[in-house]
Amino acid sequence: MQQLKNIQEIETAVNEYGEIVISRNSKNNIIVMSMEEYRKKLLQYEIEQKLLQSEEDYRNGNIKDAEEVFKEWEEKYEI
Repeated sequence: MQQLKNIQEIETAVNEYGEIVISRNSKNNIIVMSMEEYRKKLLQYEIEQKLLQSEEDYRNGNIKDAEEVFKEWEEKYEI
């Protein structure tokens, strides 16, 4: 494990590794990451949640036939 002593070293490490874990007394307490890495992880999490919801909807029968949906759109939006 690398020991970092100042903000510039932390910034360099984050840029190199994408994220770092800050520990105190052998306990991992803080994760530091770039905004780009944070946005990627947030987007990935949101996609995973939508997929899980979709799977649950499918299992519960909350689905519509695509042709039915397109027909509703044609009527509603006059397309």
